[in-house]
Amino acid sequence: MNQPARSPHVVVIGGYLTEPVNYRNLRRRLLDQGAARVSQAPVHLPDWALVGLVGMGPLLLRGARAIREARRAAPDPVIVIGHSMGGLVARLAMAPEPFDGRAAQVAGDVGCLVTLGTPHRFEPTIPWRHPGMVAAGFLERVSPGAWYAPRTGYLTVGSTLTRPARRAPIRSVVQLSNRVLLGFVGDVEGGRGDGLVGDALSQLDGARHLSYPDVRHGTLGAPWYGDEAIVDRWWPVALEEWRRALEARAA
Repeated sequence: MNQPARSPHVVVIGGYLTEPVNYRNLRRRLLDQGAARVSQAPVHLPDWALVGLVGMGPLLLRGARAIREARRAAPDPVIVIGHSMGGLVARLAMAPEPFDGRAAQVAGDVGCLVTLGTPHRFEPTIPWRHPGMVAAGFLERVSPGAWYAPRTGYLTVGSTLTRPARRAPIRSVVQLSNRVLLGFVGDVEGGRGDGLVGDALSQLDGARHLSYPDVRHGTLGAPWYGDEAIVDRWWPVALEEWRRALEARAA
């Protein structure tokens, strides 16, 4: 079988209310592990703050622009890593139909999609169909599960660190913030998660899934999905899925 002779270019799409600087250590570790180049989608705090008013359409375009720019500089389709809601942004950019009047259709540029603690579905406790739910519902209709496999690899990463939120004690400001956000994400009865997204909600039908018992959701506090020791667990699997996808395209 054909094996890619070059290392992958990587695009990172950050999560809700994060800045690109939050992923500096993740980017450094990926380069240390052999990524040819790691770029960051230009998604910032003000962009996330406006989601409640304008929806996720503008983020779709920002994510797609980063993917296209990376692909132009890369010899092979890129690996896209989406943390939290960034995983939904990546899937919207890859969708085969327009979302909220916007279409990017960059699936051909993506050799592998990796999502870290992304809620691919929601079980909210609040009576509001928020933009994340709208995006997830759209994706379930037009490109459910690992829609582009095997030409695109899929890897979802979740955690079983925390007990169900309704019973977990609150011992820090981060845990208090997560408890508030959990009203928007929801959890599965009896399920465990990363402190914000339940492991069951982070899975995508048809995608390879990794679940760790010691990983937290956010970039503040450790360990989280982007810490060196955690990256070293899932990155080799991402490379494997990427190589399989390139082999499928060559065939």
